[in-house]
Amino acid sequence: MPVSCQFKAKLANKRLKTMAPQYKEQASEIIEVPADAQEVRCDGGNGPLGHPVVWYSFDGRDRAECYYCDRLFLKKPL
Repeated sequence: MPVSCQFKAKLANKRLKTMAPQYKEQASEIIEVPADAQEVRCDGGNGPLGHPVVWYSFDGRDRAECYYCDRLFLKKPL
């Protein structure tokens, strides 16, 4: 690759890195619910910055995960 093309590629990569938002990976929130719960509701928290309200059923499992915000709902052990 000619030197001028290499320089342009490096410059483009540098611009992309500075323009890209800097996200920090966060662990998903774990919420314990009563052992007898059959379903849970999630709105993402954060008021208007959350997501639409969704309901999840445990269907015989001890956990349910929100598909929007990755919150994990765990049934408390007896």
